[in-house]
Amino acid sequence: MRHAFLLAGISAIAAGCIGEQENTKSPVASRLATITSSLAAITVVGIDTLSDSAWIHRVQPEPDGGSVAFLFADPGKGITRGLGLVESSGTTGAQLAWPDSVGSFWWSGAHQLSFTAGTGQGVRVVVDAHAAQLEALQITGAQSRPSTQLLPRNSNTAALSRAQAFIDSIRIQPGGTPQGSTLRYLADSIILAPGDTFAAVHVLATDGRGTIVNPAWYLAHLPSGHVQPIDSLTGRSTGLPSSAGEWGADGAFYYAKERSIWRATAKTH
Repeated sequence: MRHAFLLAGISAIAAGCIGEQENTKSPVASRLATITSSLAAITVVGIDTLSDSAWIHRVQPEPDGGSVAFLFADPGKGITRGLGLVESSGTTGAQLAWPDSVGSFWWSGAHQLSFTAGTGQGVRVVVDAHAAQLEALQITGAQSRPSTQLLPRNSNTAALSRAQAFIDSIRIQPGGTPQGSTLRYLADSIILAPGDTFAAVHVLATDGRGTIVNPAWYLAHLPSGHVQPIDSLTGRSTGLPSSAGEWGADGAFYYAKERSIWRATAKTH
């Protein structure tokens, strides 16, 4: 318990110091907070109940924030790349867009979700995301996701280094060397938000044998260097993977935590 309070205290001090060192004139940084909310718990997709081994490894929010498409795996049922869709309101259950073998998926138009699926040549399918029952609007030969849709990852090394300094301070690992622990925490990737003011930083821990555990997301305010926690998970890294995080056009950060989808927003007060 004393150790937990010590870490909390160091975290608060470090967050303040980072903000002051980078930009002492930034009132936004000193009042930065994150608000998280659960959009949906994905236990059933279509008519099939997911097994306990299922997890979500990609999310893609709709530009208007109305729904979120997600790529999921369910080893217990032999599924590696199934595609589902859930409304952000959480009023309806998750729909199944494609059962498996989805290569890529993206929002190609208003309420239109496109994806490629199958082996070999495969197919490209377009569905109406808000139809009561998902049906193909168009099926053509396979076509890759447009490169212009891809958001940059790991493109801000300065912000990633700043986040690592913050992690080193709260985890008491000066210079990246753990003190009194076998776990080393590493800021392994960063995703920039539209406008480049904020970024989501993914952190994970490794032990002496290379086992990856305890994943977490942090929010970074790039102009000031201020960092705030978003969410974390104790245990397997697949429960909160770096691949299952994406900024929406609405300025919110969407991410998957085990078999649920969450939304995080930055708040100033």
